[in-house]
Amino acid sequence: MSGRQGGKLLKHSIMTTCKAVSCYDSADYSWEDYCSYHEKCLDKLREYKSISDIQEIETFETSFNGNCGYVISGSYSYNVWIVVYEPKQWNKSISETLSAIRYKDSYSYLSSARDKARELKGELQNDGWYDTPMLEVHPYANSYESFSSLITSPYVMKNEVGTSNNVLAEAFGPVSYLSPIQLYSGTTPSDLDRHFKPLDIVQVKLVETLSGIRYYHVGIYLGDVDNGKRICHFSRDRNGVRLTSWEGFLEDSVKKIVRYHPVIPFKNPRRIAEQIAWAVETRFREDCYNLRNRNCEHFANMCVYGINYSKQIKDNETRLAAVVGVPGGAVVGGMTAAGATGGLSLLWGLASAGTAALGGTVTVKICEEVGEMNNSKGSTIKLSNEMSESNNKLDEKDNWLSDQIKANIEVSPKEYCQVM
Repeated sequence: MSGRQGGKLLKHSIMTTCKAVSCYDSADYSWEDYCSYHEKCLDKLREYKSISDIQEIETFETSFNGNCGYVISGSYSYNVWIVVYEPKQWNKSISETLSAIRYKDSYSYLSSARDKARELKGELQNDGWYDTPMLEVHPYANSYESFSSLITSPYVMKNEVGTSNNVLAEAFGPVSYLSPIQLYSGTTPSDLDRHFKPLDIVQVKLVETLSGIRYYHVGIYLGDVDNGKRICHFSRDRNGVRLTSWEGFLEDSVKKIVRYHPVIPFKNPRRIAEQIAWAVETRFREDCYNLRNRNCEHFANMCVYGINYSKQIKDNETRLAAVVGVPGGAVVGGMTAAGATGGLSLLWGLASAGTAALGGTVTVKICEEVGEMNNSKGSTIKLSNEMSESNNKLDEKDNWLSDQIKANIEVSPKEYCQVM
């Protein structure tokens, strides 16, 4: 069977059928059973992903990536791996990635491992509206885990795009987290579009100048959707979901930008596009910003991962409670107490069971009730539960914005692939 490498068709001189795409005839595998097209893939899996005793490999295409495959490894106990390859594209400054996700179970028989591999392949190729690709293959989808163990390599790739340096720290040593004076220098790439793919999560480092607290503002990269507007974010300043340009999103940043890219979508990318379009059109959570429970990170994570959770809040809950002087955003009389801000210039949202006027001048928007930090969630969360919850909070809208986002979503062409 012929394969493609660098735009040229290749065929192994010995074999008649490449068992990377037709591997059910025999369990007797040797290197001669694979064309040179797939030998490169096997070499990388062994060298960079430490997958040994490879028994079978099959490549296949999905709606989100044309360069997927499964691998069965082992001698006496067999493991199934889902492999996703993203080649470097000529119009992007993004390195190639090869991710291998090991399925949680091992199998005593090769035939059983093969059955599971075929099942996972079918789930990933399912193009139904409510399909959740990552939920099908993530080994910890149905157990309580930390956010960091769910959103990490090989499921989500993280890389820094810009750089930032603390000038004071470099000159005088470490600076206190709450130091009132912070000086930064850094760089931002001139063409940020070349460093992101649509539906990547973008984090940009900001500084609260009055308190000195450093945090990341979070948005979703969409590509050009509206005359230069490329980012969808839940804006604290506007207190609602907005589209903005790179310039607007990076305002007041200290140059450090971090990209989070799901290797396998957590849910159907077209559905994510329509949920974002719905949030923009309906002004989702308008006037309901709440640092602890409804901030920019909560929104971006809900849309892309299906997780209504803010890692920054979890990591800093003790410090934030001390600065604000309120026990974890306690709800008092149906409304979130703001307390003394201690110089923290962050907008605190109000939660109410109804709409009320305060002093005849301030109207409180009807918002979701909130509890403790991160909506009363602890240090661990269950991915399957989170995705169900967030999808219940988000609706879908098929309009000009969702059409544009879907048009921008890039699927790596098969002909660019030299590995999978």
